[in-house]
Amino acid sequence: MPTWGGTIPRMRKRDQAPLVPPGETWSKITVVLLDRHVAYLDRIAVDIRLQRGIAISRAELIRGLIEASSKTAVELSDASGNPEMVNLLRSAWARGGSRRRR
Repeated sequence: MPTWGGTIPRMRKRDQAPLVPPGETWSKITVVLLDRHVAYLDRIAVDIRLQRGIAISRAELIRGLIEASSKTAVELSDASGNPEMVNLLRSAWARGGSRRRR
C-alpha cells in the first residue's frame, strides 16, 4: 500500500456505489452520541482504513448498522428501551453467525 509522509497509508479512491443509491431520498439529521459510541465508530473506521485502504465515515457506519438491523426479523418497536433493543439485536445477530473480533 502506498504511504504518504513515510508512515501513514495513503487512502485509495473507493470502488463503491455512491452514498445515496439512485431513487433513494435522504434527510440530514443531527444525532447526539455518547463519547464511547464515537470512539467505537472511529475505531472501526481506522480498522477498515488500515485493513482495506479505504476511508469510511461515521455516517456510513451508522447507515450500515441501521441497514443490518432493518434486515433482521427483530421488531425493535417491541423493546421498552435501548438495553432491550441491544439484547434483541445481539440475539438476532448471534443466530446469524456474526464475525467476532479476536
